[in-house]
Amino acid sequence: MNTARHTLTVTGKEIQLLLRERGSLAVLFLLPLLIGSLYGTMQTQLARDAEANPIFLTAALVNQDDGVFGQELSQALHGISILEIVTPATPAEAERQVAEGQVTAAIVVPADFTAQVSAYEPSGLTVILDPADPTRAEIVNGIMQTAVAEVTLWGEVRYGVQTVLRESGLLDDADPEAVRAAEAQSLGVVMTRINELRRDPLIRVSSEDLKGATVEGGITVFLAHLFPGITVMFVFFVVGMAGESLLRERETGTLRRLIAAPIPKAAVIAGKVLAFTLLVCMQVAVLLSVAHIAFQMPLGRAPLALVLLTVILGIVASAMGMLVASFAKTSKQADSVGTILGFVLAGVGGAIAIGQFPLARAGGPMATIAKLTPHAHAVEAYYRLMGEQAGLVDILPQMAILLGMAALFAAIAARRFRFD
Repeated sequence: MNTARHTLTVTGKEIQLLLRERGSLAVLFLLPLLIGSLYGTMQTQLARDAEANPIFLTAALVNQDDGVFGQELSQALHGISILEIVTPATPAEAERQVAEGQVTAAIVVPADFTAQVSAYEPSGLTVILDPADPTRAEIVNGIMQTAVAEVTLWGEVRYGVQTVLRESGLLDDADPEAVRAAEAQSLGVVMTRINELRRDPLIRVSSEDLKGATVEGGITVFLAHLFPGITVMFVFFVVGMAGESLLRERETGTLRRLIAAPIPKAAVIAGKVLAFTLLVCMQVAVLLSVAHIAFQMPLGRAPLALVLLTVILGIVASAMGMLVASFAKTSKQADSVGTILGFVLAGVGGAIAIGQFPLARAGGPMATIAKLTPHAHAVEAYYRLMGEQAGLVDILPQMAILLGMAALFAAIAARRFRFD
């Protein structure tokens, strides 16, 4: 009981000292908010621009068919957001644009396209692709296959309706206008039903990762990587502060007075670790809350796991601070080493978001090296919770590794550090 009381006493004293360090608090809270806000705003704006102007493919369309299916195909192609359609006058002009690299592909609809589809006869379109850009050409080819499939469906249904009405004999004595009206009405009923089935399909496809988590996409998931990465990076700036604090007290003789009080050495160390852990928890809470409110970054569906992970992260950073103090000779040296470690380990551990996913998932030597840092496991755990909607069980491996690192840092620090 006395040890716990002494620990809380040291913690309270340390928190009072931390509140006076306005410059350090600005680095821990305001600087990551500034960097995260600038980077997050930039990425969000880029995503909005891409959504507003998603065109990245250009195709030349020459529609020589005046019939309904030629018009339907043209409207379908014009409605595809990633495809910009230009309309040269002749197939030769379209082919020239492909050859000069002005367009990715040229699409030529023959004059008898509607007549052949209506008669359910084999028909074809000409798609001229740019061999110099095979990737985009293949995308255009896939788009055409989808568009033609839609027109083919309409043609098959129309031919089927015409065949049924003709063979039934119900409209043998009707005038041509009545026949066309009956065909149009029947076709409309069938296609309406087909569209209803599309909106509520019998089979639904969802995307999941190898562990069964639903995979989101776009800027939301990237923000779930960006902000935790920046947060983890600045959390480890606590390392220098913790190491400096411990050594400064040794240099001023405060540690000797605490031990003479008497306060157990374990209570002194535990009190400091608890104080800096609380500081980390406040830091993470503020940064992630601002990211959630300002940028709609997801917080996941496991708040308990998020809290436990943050507490463990604080313990790791504080224990690393004690480790730095056990090797450094002066408080200034501890602060400098902690700052350098903050930048170096953030880069090596993948706390600086470069790609869509954490660095530890990339594979190769860099991923292996990243896993030697606490940063990589912390970023991975936060990403799983917030980007992939994982639960507590899913991040237990990362939490166990972080606790193991904290125990290792504390054990080495306890063995090396001298209180006098």
